[in-house]
Amino acid sequence: MKGNKHKISFLLVLLMILTTACQSPTSSSEDQTKKDSKEVKNESASGNDHVLDLMIPNYYNDVEKQQWASVVEKFNEINPDIEVNITNGDVQVESGKLPTLLQSGIEPPDVILMNAGPGRVSILSDVNLIQPLNNLYEKNKWKDDLRTFAYDLISKGENIYEVPHMIDTIGMFYNKDIFKQNGVEVPTNKNEFLKALQTLKDEGVAPITVGARNGYAIGWIFGVMMESVMGTEQVEELFYGDGKWNDPKVVEVAEMIADWVEKGYITKESVTQTQPDSKFRFLSKQAAIEAEGTYLITDLADQKLEDSVNMFMMPSFVDGDVAQPVGGIGLTWVVPTKAKDVEYAEKWMDFILSEDYSNIVLNLPDYNFIPASKASENIEPVGDVLKTAMKSIEDGSGYNPSVFMGVEAKEAYYQNLQGLVGGLVTPQEAMDNIEKGAEKDRANGFSLK
Repeated sequence: MKGNKHKISFLLVLLMILTTACQSPTSSSEDQTKKDSKEVKNESASGNDHVLDLMIPNYYNDVEKQQWASVVEKFNEINPDIEVNITNGDVQVESGKLPTLLQSGIEPPDVILMNAGPGRVSILSDVNLIQPLNNLYEKNKWKDDLRTFAYDLISKGENIYEVPHMIDTIGMFYNKDIFKQNGVEVPTNKNEFLKALQTLKDEGVAPITVGARNGYAIGWIFGVMMESVMGTEQVEELFYGDGKWNDPKVVEVAEMIADWVEKGYITKESVTQTQPDSKFRFLSKQAAIEAEGTYLITDLADQKLEDSVNMFMMPSFVDGDVAQPVGGIGLTWVVPTKAKDVEYAEKWMDFILSEDYSNIVLNLPDYNFIPASKASENIEPVGDVLKTAMKSIEDGSGYNPSVFMGVEAKEAYYQNLQGLVGGLVTPQEAMDNIEKGAEKDRANGFSLK
């Protein structure tokens, strides 16, 4: 019965996300899904019997593409007998394309770099689309190779299904010259932060831009605000404890974001902007601040803006507390149940956790991720922004809510935060609606151990 419940839940989830994908103007069509799946099979067919097939997210730009070329070159130097074949694609569970690929009769890649989060990984593991990696962890001592809090995030269940690739670090990116021109210093406490927003507003500068039309982007800033106002432990209660989305403290965060829109701290255009629109607005210096992750670094490198942008963590609003960056595991490696060469996948994941890998990427001035490996902890990155981000997670990371939520709660989370910015729902109504979504997820068997 338990197994049937998981299968039924998965089919319902898959039907919903596929329906959502068909309705979304940014989603690929069913034909494109089939085309991508064929490309995975065709590109893996080479004359070499020793081929490692990787599937990774689509490149942000040519900067990131070159980064991957450097990584593969190093792997080949260590493993000259293995040919690495990379396929790019949609690796988000939400779009439905990754589950569809793994359920199809097409031979899957040996290892996949997917968007992380227990809510995503469990959808695949519950119906046996990906393999448990317990034996590989024991054999290679990967627990000792991972940052402690990275391992803790992925090892709460009976089985481990993933090898974390990088740590998400989401904070407040800011234009240094805008701050300087308006006499604003990087804030270190609540009062300084609110004063900075008001000063920028009074000087005619848009303080914060958000791409609210993309749910994940409005989720970024809401997560940052939750961490500052509530603290990590109380946010954690929402996902692993008995916390409710309509608890007064969460409603307080919703009231704050509505207040910031009303005061003009968050630009009113944010409700109609996509995340790319907001990013363009920020990078073209039409706004002072944008809540982003370190993935922005490749854009900074691409546009030669490395020296004019940096990031800070929103100060804690809790007396005596220090707000951690919002995040968790950003991208993670999983091995399909039908993978052809698990041995090669093992070699690849072992390489990702090695000092060799960290030395390669952290010495690239335009690298944009914080490796999840312990080997990376004592290597100072070349890039200043990544250096700031790595320092901020020395004591751990907070939670990016969307990657710890069930499907119903996440859909309600995105829709109601958009409605909050647009003035369509009150803060209490928004949080009540998200809690109703979470209740549906719990009724469907969703829980994080």
